[in-house]
Amino acid sequence: MQITPHVHSLWLEFEIKTPAGERIPRFVTSYILAGDTLTLIDTGVASTASDIFAYIESIGRKPEEIAHVLLTHSHFDHIGGNGLIAERAGPEFLGPEAEKRMIEDLDYQHSVRPVGRMRDAVSGPVKLAGFLAEGDEISPGGVATQVIHTPGHSAGSLSFFMPEEGALICGDVLPEPGTLPIYESVADTLASLERLKALQGVNVLLSAMSRAVSRDEAVSSHIESGAGYMREIDGLVRQALSEQGDDVSPGEAAAFVFERLNLPPAGLIPIVLRSMKAHLDEGAI
Repeated sequence: MQITPHVHSLWLEFEIKTPAGERIPRFVTSYILAGDTLTLIDTGVASTASDIFAYIESIGRKPEEIAHVLLTHSHFDHIGGNGLIAERAGPEFLGPEAEKRMIEDLDYQHSVRPVGRMRDAVSGPVKLAGFLAEGDEISPGGVATQVIHTPGHSAGSLSFFMPEEGALICGDVLPEPGTLPIYESVADTLASLERLKALQGVNVLLSAMSRAVSRDEAVSSHIESGAGYMREIDGLVRQALSEQGDDVSPGEAAAFVFERLNLPPAGLIPIVLRSMKAHLDEGAI
């Protein structure tokens, strides 16, 4: 879907297979900056690479025009198409230095952040040609882009702002109410959201956690809804501590939160427990 003159958003469907053979439908988001060359922001999973190629052809361009891939962070559902993109187009891959090993060594990532069978959904690996950092101003394919470090979902998470388009792409840093809470730091996430909310000139917000395209006055309210969701979760964690004692485990806190927010029990997975641990470790917000 074309969002602005140069920014396109792709909501890509895929499935996660559980060890029991169950298929869980999911979506992942990639973006295309269509300038003199093509820039891909995040590559989805291996099975969605063909959808990316098909979309590029549908707008009259060629996949071989992909000259750069910008990675918001290292998680499998954002780098899964890297290997297939590399084979087809041979672009430069750029991402956060703090997550270099997670991007380049998939077995290492699986060992420190296991997410079921998601390792099977990743092609690759690839090597980063360079790093992106806070304050960088780049112009891939002639599309002016500012790099903003927005940690919280992961330590190195990046957002990208295209000032001439008024478009902000914030990766996974913005939690979506009603979805699984997945972040490494509560305080860092909230600080990143405040920073994005204060950014001037944003007319369009694209969050990988949401299918929504927030425009104009809805941008700030969308960001605030994510911050409010985190505060609601934190309040429930404090309630669990009050009712069950200070020795509440991340699993017990998660179960308490999930029951009160009507979240699916199947979502009580290690990466969610990691989020609950962040609430417990960091204290009240």
